[in-house]
Amino acid sequence: MSRSHRYVAVPAALLVLAAATACGGSDGSTSSATGGCTPKHSGVTTLTKGKLAVSVYVSPPYSEQKDGGFGGVDGEIIKKIAEMECLTLDAKPVAGAGLISSVESKRADLAIGGVYRTPDRAKILELTDTVYKDGMALLSKSEVSDVASLKGKKVGVIQGYLWNADLQKVLGKDNVKIYQASDGMLSDLTNGRVDVGVLTTAEAGYRAKQNTALKSNNITSDPRIASSTAPGEVVFPLTKGNASLLAALNEDIKALVADGTVGKILEANGLPASAATA
Repeated sequence: MSRSHRYVAVPAALLVLAAATACGGSDGSTSSATGGCTPKHSGVTTLTKGKLAVSVYVSPPYSEQKDGGFGGVDGEIIKKIAEMECLTLDAKPVAGAGLISSVESKRADLAIGGVYRTPDRAKILELTDTVYKDGMALLSKSEVSDVASLKGKKVGVIQGYLWNADLQKVLGKDNVKIYQASDGMLSDLTNGRVDVGVLTTAEAGYRAKQNTALKSNNITSDPRIASSTAPGEVVFPLTKGNASLLAALNEDIKALVADGTVGKILEANGLPASAATA
């Protein structure tokens, strides 16, 4: 991601969701009020007039298929923002490995799916203000909560996560198995081929609810694992140089945090409302 971020298997079905009345956007043009819908911000530029093209990394509870469209924390927040800006959502699922490149190459205006803020991402994309925070957790059949307890165990991680290199350095590369998607890791965790899976707090909690044989524990802070010392910041990455969309997104995020909308969406998806920030 990425988180990086945290990545999962993506359904093949195309997701397209229309949000209320479309108003602006552009192929180089700007948003304007039509059909009785007045956007919160004028002059917002998008790739296609009247639409907000969104690449979705399907990864509950951040984003998931729902009612013929998508939901989850990021999905519900971006729907609210599209309504505020009178834009129709054109959302398509993308594999985790291609999420960032889909925005960098301007195939989408922005991406969602639990993307973390990183310095490398900030070099190639615009990153919104932090929408909410998310930590690092250990998922296993036993109570495991610190790095010391991982010694001698087979640990599963997902390609692209921020903590992979640190874990390999501390535990040894042979003891850290990298998976392309979390579904494969979870299958091996259930079958005993790995002892512990490392995921974000939100995803680990979600997976533990799905499989009661697994336990999720936030990792104890350890300076050897940088990601364990502070929560990750979930953002919406968008195409580099799109200042008008970035400004609108930041102001919309701030408003949705201030009025409690983001907090309610977090709670509805099993996360604490206190994680909301802007």
